[in-house]
Amino acid sequence: MSESCSFCKIMLGEDQASIVYEDDRVLAFMDLHPANVGHTLVVPREHWETIYDIPEKALADLFAVVKRVSVAVKKAVGAEGMSILQFNERAAGQSVRHFHVHVIPRFRGDAISKFIGVMLGPGFKKVERQDLDEIAEKIKENL
Repeated sequence: MSESCSFCKIMLGEDQASIVYEDDRVLAFMDLHPANVGHTLVVPREHWETIYDIPEKALADLFAVVKRVSVAVKKAVGAEGMSILQFNERAAGQSVRHFHVHVIPRFRGDAISKFIGVMLGPGFKKVERQDLDEIAEKIKENL
């Protein structure tokens, strides 16, 4: 764990999150600044900063959860597609230095289409915790 990492703080219970899934290796929770309703982050419990650092077994375990969460999100929000994104280092758009995967439900003509390439930069509106909790419950029902 890293004391300065916001995702590690969630795992330690020091920060809040709308949890979608958790086991002893992986945690999935709602993004605070979602690109679309249902935007979920899937993170390893252990702190690795980038794909270069994470062991292959941990990566395989994490992506098994990414698949399960993707199916649940699609059902929960009625998505027409799904973008699975992962960024490494600041130049690529990584804003939190803890390996994570974005599960973003997509809809034909959605507003985020124009943001491909700068997907998670400024401009996405913060969503209230209550709204995140509600969609997290819908996703959990579909896991």
